[in-house]
Amino acid sequence: MFQKKAFALLVFLFSFSLFSFAQELKGKVSDATTGEPLAGAIVALQQGSKKLTTIVNLDGSYHFKNLVAGTYQIKITSLGYQQSLEQSVLIAEKAIVLNIQLTNASTDLGSVSVRSTNRTTDAGVRTLEKKADNVMNVLSERAIQLSPDITVANSLQRVSGVTIERSSSGEGRYAIIRGMDQRYNSTLVNGIKIPSPDNKFRYVPLDMFPADMLERLEVSKSLTPDMEGDAIGGTMNLVMKNAPAKFTLNAFAAGGTNTLFGSDRPFLQFDHSVINKKDPSTVNGASYVAKYSDFSKANLAFTNKNNPINSQLGLTIGNRFLNKRLGVILGLSYQDMYRGSDNIFNRQNPQPQVILNLNGQRYDNYPAFNDGYLRKYSTRQKRFGLNNKWDYAINERNKLSLYTLYIHMDELQSRFTIDSSLTTQRTGPESGNVATLYRSRWQIQNIYNNTLQGDHMIGSAWKFNWSAVYSIAKQNVPDQAEFEINNEAKNGVLQDPKDRLASMSRVWSNNTDKDLAGYLNLAYATKIVGRAAEFKVGGLYRHKTRENYYNNYELRGDLNGAQQFTNIYDAKFEFRDPANAKGNPKSANVYSSQEDISAGYLQGKVMLTDKLQLMGGVRVEHTKQAYQTALDSTFDFAYGKFWYTDVLPSVHLKYSPTTKQNVRLSYFRSLSRPGFFEVTPYNLPDEYYNSMGNVNLNHTTADNLDFRYEYFPSATDQILAGVFYKKIYSPVEYGLPARQIPNTAPTLSPYNFGDATNFGFELVYAKYLGMFGINLNYTFTHSNITTTKLYKYYNDATGKDTTGSVEQKRPLQGQANHTGNIALLYKNPKIGLDIQAAFVYTGERITQVSPYANLDVWQKPYSQLDISIEKRILKKLYLYAKVNNLTNSKTKLVIKQPYILEGTSGALAGQEDKSNIFVQQDIYKTSMLFGARFKF
Repeated sequence: MFQKKAFALLVFLFSFSLFSFAQELKGKVSDATTGEPLAGAIVALQQGSKKLTTIVNLDGSYHFKNLVAGTYQIKITSLGYQQSLEQSVLIAEKAIVLNIQLTNASTDLGSVSVRSTNRTTDAGVRTLEKKADNVMNVLSERAIQLSPDITVANSLQRVSGVTIERSSSGEGRYAIIRGMDQRYNSTLVNGIKIPSPDNKFRYVPLDMFPADMLERLEVSKSLTPDMEGDAIGGTMNLVMKNAPAKFTLNAFAAGGTNTLFGSDRPFLQFDHSVINKKDPSTVNGASYVAKYSDFSKANLAFTNKNNPINSQLGLTIGNRFLNKRLGVILGLSYQDMYRGSDNIFNRQNPQPQVILNLNGQRYDNYPAFNDGYLRKYSTRQKRFGLNNKWDYAINERNKLSLYTLYIHMDELQSRFTIDSSLTTQRTGPESGNVATLYRSRWQIQNIYNNTLQGDHMIGSAWKFNWSAVYSIAKQNVPDQAEFEINNEAKNGVLQDPKDRLASMSRVWSNNTDKDLAGYLNLAYATKIVGRAAEFKVGGLYRHKTRENYYNNYELRGDLNGAQQFTNIYDAKFEFRDPANAKGNPKSANVYSSQEDISAGYLQGKVMLTDKLQLMGGVRVEHTKQAYQTALDSTFDFAYGKFWYTDVLPSVHLKYSPTTKQNVRLSYFRSLSRPGFFEVTPYNLPDEYYNSMGNVNLNHTTADNLDFRYEYFPSATDQILAGVFYKKIYSPVEYGLPARQIPNTAPTLSPYNFGDATNFGFELVYAKYLGMFGINLNYTFTHSNITTTKLYKYYNDATGKDTTGSVEQKRPLQGQANHTGNIALLYKNPKIGLDIQAAFVYTGERITQVSPYANLDVWQKPYSQLDISIEKRILKKLYLYAKVNNLTNSKTKLVIKQPYILEGTSGALAGQEDKSNIFVQQDIYKTSMLFGARFKF
């Protein structure tokens, strides 16, 4: 009897313990194929009538606490995955760990199988990085969407080893990869090279592209033989959105402001509708003698706009039709952004000076300055993008696709300048000749690409794909107009009651870059000694035509400079020299160019062991180029032809000791071609200096080595550590000529400055813990080039200033020793909240190379903090905010020489310390966007 009672008591106590102590159920939910965590998936737990739900975190984890022991039904649902996954789970221990994998939903098309692959999330692109044959970093669509950036250029600064070059409005425009200037990098759209609307260079201005059009952004830092070989720094591939597996509709709208503009600093605007698209010579013939009445005045009548509003709109819609064989996607994006900067710039004389006696000291080779500028830029950028793709699965072996991209950007820029002479009648700070200049500029840029592609399987081992490409890029700057008025100041006070009319310039320029290209690739899969192998052969042919037009007119105020200025409508200008009235449409600045590139490659890939892959091969590229200027054929270099052939071998080893690790070792040879304009005898006025071509410029080649260790502890986490080395032959950089004609504007030209080296290391760390994540990357880069520099000094023996030469080591132009990013993330899928704080740092770097020793212009270290927030308020409706440059960061340029001019007539504005000579500063302030996003 006692035993029965004891047994009953034990049963009661055991049961009481089960129901009295809190139990836990936790685990991770991931994709069964890729292993990526399914953040946002819903986990439902039910026992009888009691039901609990939670949402999967950023790292794929879920967690139920305070459960009563017993048997539960668990159900997982996630968009695009099998919806009916249910199973029973017995909770009888304090903590149960249950990891669940979902199978991606596929659509059966009879003989065609279409599987949705998710490359829009961080986990999806981690898989791409892990499986890639070369060294690659990728930003996902979701990462781009949640970042503070709205253009591709600004998004690129989040990639390890990538920095950006900013425009006068503070927006990123070009990418510098591993310290290699933008000329050493190439831009692809869906793997196809696109032409550039730039009037001088091959590289594409990446601020044209709205970031919301991308599915992902790939940066390849090593090249395989089947990739085009003109990338020494790296290749940026803009992968646009593809047709989805099911109906998709995303739309967003936003508005905001820039704190630079207000009542005390209004946005300066002009009417661009009155601008004549064609200059008088184009309208009336090359021999036409222009009159002042031929030029519009209204585009130089400026008005103020207080607190202008930025706006952003976007729409993406896609679906599959014809029993899912036909996929269609259409993406539209529009941005209307007001940007600007307040600028201080001390314009340097191309030749230094010798100061014989300043406070008892002599200073040789000391920089001299001609003018001090105070400038205010007001820039309005209107971007429009269209992305349209059709793909049709004929059967399981054959697929066709047609892709169309159209990008358009209008940039309307007003510039107000106060120019204080530092030489002519300069009597001291804020005393001397003062000029005021107003400029209006309308830049229109377009890129259009149409690509027809085919993917085919022949038998079980052969694959064949081809692309037929038509692309065209255009830029038009019609009637860039500027006028100048003069006065005289004493101790900062203008001496004349009214300004005097001085001069006016009117410039028309346009260029077109058109590509016709064909790509062909044939792959054969086989086995060698029982191990998987693949061999590829292929090539491309591209015919490029480029047209460039430039014409300018220079006028002076009448009455020999005594005319007082009241307003632009009453101002009267005239041509002092009748020859100027014809412009210069027959100059070297007007030219046409043709380029033919033919390339072929052989590539092999084989698994040497179960864990070691070898890929290698060779690529051969032949370049043939010719140009014809508008000059008469009797002029030197009025036309020219040149050609060269490059053999580009590469070898890539990839060792995978586990499924989560890779060790990569790569060698590849690559090249960089000069810009079309750079090898013609052009001569143009530019922003700060005139620029001139160099017909003797050579193309650049490089040998590149990469070693990288990769560890992917989970589908979203990663640790990357790598080193790289580049030997660069005949790099191209811009500098001032060794000899300058006296009393002329400084002239920048491209030169081959001798061989260089560039090496460094990269670290990437990404980790997600529940709702928190961190993305961290750091790159150290060191480049070295030795060039002959001039040195101006006082010769005691002759008693005269003398110019000698010295050898100087320096970094490559644009290379920063230290660059880094850190992003702190918070993601709460349960309440639909995403927060990101992103900090970017770029160390000091040379922005302009001087022909004189130790007079290069350096940009001081730059850092910027940005924040973005997205919050779900309804099932498919989200609110978001993007705030850029919270810290009000400025760009600052200096010469690394002690400042000694304080208290002299040549004193410079903007000096904060005496350790460096101040050259330039740009202030941009903070910009903000607030919007709503609908996701279906």
